Amino acid sequence: MVQKVKDNLREMRAQISIPEYLFWWATRVFMLLYIIKQFRGDHKWIDYLLPVLVGTGTFAVLLLRLVFPRKSMFGRLSFHLQTFISLMAVTGSIGNYFGLYSTNGILHYDWILHVVSGVPVTMLGYYLLVAMNGKKTRLTPQICACASMGFSFMVIIAWEIMEFCGDYLFGDNNQKYNWEIVPEDPFYKLFTSSASGMEQAPLDDTIVDMSTAFFVTIFTGIVLYIVLKRRERKQETSTQEDKKLEVAV
Repeated sequence: MVQKVKDNLREMRAQISIPEYLFWWATRVFMLLYIIKQFRGDHKWIDYLLPVLVGTGTFAVLLLRLVFPRKSMFGRLSFHLQTFISLMAVTGSIGNYFGLYSTNGILHYDWILHVVSGVPVTMLGYYLLVAMNGKKTRLTPQICACASMGFSFMVIIAWEIMEFCGDYLFGDNNQKYNWEIVPEDPFYKLFTSSASGMEQAPLDDTIVDMSTAFFVTIFTGIVLYIVLKRRERKQETSTQEDKKLEVAV
């Protein structure tokens, strides 16, 4: 086990840049402060559990690589994945920590999260695909981009289902902005001008969130394809040059 820890730490140092590593620890320190704040207050049981789970998630990649054998997909996860997991953890938790989801906070912080989430979730799909595949088959840029976007689409739909279940089972208000309280809200003006008015506000919220995340996912997938395609061409060029050198020798 000690050797496994050393091997993983060695791989982590080889993969991760210093800014990424510092970002990890900044996220972990913030999550600790968030957990302490939650346990000092009077909340529902789930409000205590979620920060602990999210805080543990800031160590997710290393923990998975230590628990699972190297031959499994979780034992091969790229440490770069931790950066995107930490990004999701901190952006979601900041909203609760500073009360940004309330009407006194940033207008539509929830919607802003859906804009941001399309990037890390798409990259999450990419790194899971690479780890799952290992070195079995060649993953083309097209396959990587499409599979990553498909994974993100599934997460987007699953998230909205979770919000519906939370509202249905616990009486939460996940699927409805406080439009009635903030009449200057542009979304309020948009949806109240529809034929159904505010009667389908939860549905409007769901469609806006999904559409936003879908578009960001597609954009991220296109960027991912371009980056991987350029990397592939560089590798092909390098291989061809190596062969020419071998022939010349």
